[in-house]
Amino acid sequence: MENEKIIMIFKRFAELEAKGNSVLYSYWSNEILSDERLISLISKMPQSQPKPNLFFASVQWLALQKKHELFQVFMHPEAANLEESFRLLKQLCSEYENELIQLFHTRLVQTNEINRASYLYPIFAEIYQSIKKPLTLIEIGTSAGILLGVDLFNYEITEGNNTKILGDSSSDITIRSINNGQPLNISNELVIQNRIGIDLNIIQLEHEDDYRWMQSLIWPEHKERKALLEKIKDVNINCSKTLVEGDFLEIIPNYLEIRNDDSQIVIFHTHVANQFSNELKESLLTMIRQLSRNVPLYHVYNNMYDTNLHVDLIKQGSIINLKELKNTDGHGKYFSWN
Repeated sequence: MENEKIIMIFKRFAELEAKGNSVLYSYWSNEILSDERLISLISKMPQSQPKPNLFFASVQWLALQKKHELFQVFMHPEAANLEESFRLLKQLCSEYENELIQLFHTRLVQTNEINRASYLYPIFAEIYQSIKKPLTLIEIGTSAGILLGVDLFNYEITEGNNTKILGDSSSDITIRSINNGQPLNISNELVIQNRIGIDLNIIQLEHEDDYRWMQSLIWPEHKERKALLEKIKDVNINCSKTLVEGDFLEIIPNYLEIRNDDSQIVIFHTHVANQFSNELKESLLTMIRQLSRNVPLYHVYNNMYDTNLHVDLIKQGSIINLKELKNTDGHGKYFSWN
């Protein structure tokens, strides 16, 4: 039963996620479907983790650490012989099976893709402009806290034949995306007063092991994303924020109880809730409804019950659906504004 589930996961990953985004991961995923030894290895992963992402990141990280021949495939995927690359993949997994299993149980899928800021910035800006109060951002699954600095980047959003410029035009970080929906009819105003990031495992980009793991989570063909992560290190380290390890169900109520300002709370998480159990999702919503009886909250999220990006306002325990963005790319390459 477990093996059949893994086969279904990798088949879906190949068809819906890797296809068109990574020739290498798409090919490997399809080959894994009939490889009993690799399926057996993958079955040793924790149930809560996205298996293809954790497996391929672990392989990429280990190939670098061991200076294995497979790392050249990760460096130059466009030149790879796919059949030979899969042979090298199996060789590495056979030679370093114990090391891979250890990675499965000590590392987490914490991509926290910076390009997702391309749709988070206009959402936060729209909230700020509607209430004219500084925001307190609280991110669940913050990883290294990169997305807490959305106002520190320059944005070039393509809208048909036009380009919408947002954010900090003096920033060294330029994020490019495509808006396939309605034009972004927002002004370039956003004030963030507090930035709180919560995760079970905080990533420190200044630590070499953590940085290399974050690079390994990025797919090999996505060289622009890898280069962007390299540039973001200094900006992220110098961004004033509070990163807290632990259970968000405890941390968020405690923070709201002791805060001493009148800023607007915005709780957000992207591509994190797919790792939550149904019970944890319900606990999150219950917590937000309860907290909203004292102060109105905004909740920005996806992967709770569908892949769309939702913007909700919660007041006195009632949830008001303000916005829903469909056809939003997981890596932030495009979105559809409405």
